[in-house]
This record gives sequence, structure tokens and C-alpha cells, in this order.
Amino acid sequence: MRIVFVGTDDECVGFKLAGLETAVAEDEASFKTVASEIIADPEVAVLVVSEKFADAFDRELKRKLGKKALPAVVFVPSMDGATSKQSLKEFLASVLGIRLQ
Repeated sequence: MRIVFVGTDDECVGFKLAGLETAVAEDEASFKTVASEIIADPEVAVLVVSEKFADAFDRELKRKLGKKALPAVVFVPSMDGATSKQSLKEFLASVLGIRLQ
């Protein structure tokens, strides 16, 4: 099983140094292409994505994931800093499907 990081060329350098396989995507169109190929690969267990491409991870990519457990998709802050406008509480509520108090 493999772990693959998808991000810009500059972001990939750090993940390569950490020993991860990387795939470069400079814009949303190239991200969708690269991510689709990685999701289809049965050897990939974890897909780590730069948060820069969080909005590009749309319904089409979610549909390709379906109800499969793998690959797990993890978003990490991009070099530009965190771009998520969602709080941790909102994120957990969307993942778990329940409201946390």
C-alpha cells in the first residue's frame, strides 16, 4: 500500500524528502486528472492533498471514491497557509454526520 501526496511542485519537494510518493498539480484541471488516476489505483491507501485543491475535490471525485474505504483522503495546509473557512467542529460534523455540542 502506498501514500501519495498531490500538490504544487514546491509542496511536493518536502513530501519527497519525507519519503512519500508525490504527484504535481499546478491548477485545478490538472489536479482533477491526477487525483482521478490515483483514486483508481488499488495500491494507494492514503491520498494526501494540498488544501489549495480542497474546492477542486468536487462531486465527481467523491463519486469515484464511492463508499470505498481506500484511499483515505487527507487534506493538509498548503504553502500559502490554511485556506479552509470551516472550523474543526464543522468539519467533524460533516464527516461524522452529527452535530457536536
